[in-house]
Amino acid sequence: MSKNVIQKMVENSIQPRILLVTPEICLAPDRSGKNSDYLNCKPSGFAGFLAHWVGDLSMLGADVHIAQPNYRNVFATNLRKNSAMKRCRLPENRVHLAQDRAFFYAGEPESNSVRENLKISLAFQREVIHQIMPLVKPDLIHCHDWMCGLIPAVAEISGIPCILTVQNCETAKCMLSVVEDTGIDAASFWQHLFFDRYPANYEESRATNAIDFLLSGVFAARHVSIAGPDVLLNITQNIIRFPEAPLGKVLSEKLAVDCHSAVEFQKAGMQYVDLYERLLRRPLLKTGVKRTKLRSEFSRHLNLFNLSPELQMGT
Repeated sequence: MSKNVIQKMVENSIQPRILLVTPEICLAPDRSGKNSDYLNCKPSGFAGFLAHWVGDLSMLGADVHIAQPNYRNVFATNLRKNSAMKRCRLPENRVHLAQDRAFFYAGEPESNSVRENLKISLAFQREVIHQIMPLVKPDLIHCHDWMCGLIPAVAEISGIPCILTVQNCETAKCMLSVVEDTGIDAASFWQHLFFDRYPANYEESRATNAIDFLLSGVFAARHVSIAGPDVLLNITQNIIRFPEAPLGKVLSEKLAVDCHSAVEFQKAGMQYVDLYERLLRRPLLKTGVKRTKLRSEFSRHLNLFNLSPELQMGT
C-alpha cells in the first residue's frame, strides 16, 4: 500500500471540524444559574435554524463550532422578557462569543444603522480572524451575510473551503485602510476582495478604493447559497434589470463552477451535510449515524436556496 493511500485513509478517519460564523443573535449563555446550556434567542427564522442546526449536528457527534458576537445587553434583555427560551445543549467549548465593546452595548443588527453594523462587523471579524480561527482550526467555514464578508478571503489564503450564505442584498463599504485601522492586517488577502474599481496595487487602493463586503464574500467563497425565495427573486430581478451590475457578474462566476439548486423545504439540513462533505471530500458524520435525525426544516418563510439556473436564464 502506497504512502499516499495510507495518508488518505488517515485523513478520512479524522472527523472534520466545522466553524459557523454569524453576526446573528443565535445562542445566548444561560446565566440563570440553573445549568450551563445555551438559550435559543430566536426560535424562528434563519437564526433559529442555525441554533437548532448546531445543536442537532453536535448531538449526532459532529465536531461543529459556532462564532457570534457577545451581544451582552441584548442577551440580558431577551432573558428578562422571555425566561422560557428553548435550551440548546452544547459543550461549552463549541460556542465562541467574540468579545468587544462594539457589540456589548449594541442593539440587534436589524435595528442598527449601516454605520453601526459596519463597526460591529469589523470588530467581530477581527476577533474571528485573530482569535477564534486559530483556536478552532476549522476544516471548513460557513459564513452568513455581508457582516462576515472578509472571512472567505482569509479562508481562501489559508486553504480552508468557505461557504457564504446570503440572506439579503444589503451590504456596506469602506476603505481598506479603515479595515486595517481596526487591527485586521489585510495585506495578505486584499487581492481576494472586491473593490469599487479594479485595484492597480495594494498601496494605490488602500485609502482610495472602497471594498464591498457582500461582493467580497461572494467573490472569495468557494460556494454561495441564498437563504430565502424573496432574496433569490430580488437578485434575479436585479440581474435582469441591470445585467452589468457587479453582483450579477460575481454570481455568474459562481454558477460556472457547479453551484446547484436546493429548494425543497424538508431537506435543508441534509443538503447542508451533503454540501459540507462535497467540499471536504470526506464524511462529516461518523459511520452508522442516521442523517434522518437531523432537523431539516427552515421556518416556512425561509429556505435554503443555492444559486439556481434561473439566474442564468433571465426568466
